[in-house]
Amino acid sequence: MQKLLVLLCSIFLFVSCDKMGGGTNNSGSGEEGVAEVQTKEYKLPEVKKCNKPKTVRDLSSGMQKLFYQVNSDNVASLSLFGGAAGLKLGKKEIIVIVDFTQFKDINCEEKARYGVGVRLFLKIKKSFKGLDLNNLPHLAANVQLGKASVEYRIQTLGITGDKINALIPRSATNNFDVDGYANVVNAVDEIQALIKDGVEGVVIDPQQMPLPE
Repeated sequence: MQKLLVLLCSIFLFVSCDKMGGGTNNSGSGEEGVAEVQTKEYKLPEVKKCNKPKTVRDLSSGMQKLFYQVNSDNVASLSLFGGAAGLKLGKKEIIVIVDFTQFKDINCEEKARYGVGVRLFLKIKKSFKGLDLNNLPHLAANVQLGKASVEYRIQTLGITGDKINALIPRSATNNFDVDGYANVVNAVDEIQALIKDGVEGVVIDPQQMPLPE
C-alpha cells in the first residue's frame, strides 16, 4: 500500500510540475518561500430563531470537500474552526483547513450551514511558490521529496463517540508525507462510513460551519 502511494504521488508530482512549465529546476519549484494565499475573513453568522438540524437525515443539502486558508493576515479566523485562539503565524507559515462534510444550509435571519464530518488542519512551515495548497496528493508528494514542511492534525466535526475516537490517527510526528496522507485518507473514509443515524458508539450533533463565499 505504501509503495503504491509513493508511486502515485511521484507520478502526480511529475505531471503537475510538467504542467507548471518543466522540471523541478524551473522558477519557484526549487526556492523556499510561501505559496500565495488569497486572504479572506471567515465568519459564522449568528443564528437565533431557527430549527437546527439534529440528525444525519436532516443534513440533506449535500456532501463536500471544502478548503480554507489562514495566514498571518487572517489568523483570527482560526478560532471559528476549533483552532487555537491567539495563535501566531510567521510570514512564511500557512494553515490549510479541509472540511470533508455532509451538511445542511438553512435560512433563518441569516443563511447558516450545519454539518458533520472530518476536519483536517495542515500547518505549512516551508514550501515552494508553485505549491498547490488545494491538492493533497501533490502536497504530500512534495513533503516526501523534502520540498515542503507540513504537519497535520485531524479532528471530527459534529460526530463523536468511542468508534470515532478509535479512528483518529495518532502519529508520533504528524508529518504530512505519503504515510501521513494515507493515514488521513483512511481516517476520512472510515469516519464517513459511520455518518449514519442510530449507529452504536457514534454520537451525531451537527455543528455550525463557516460559509464559503
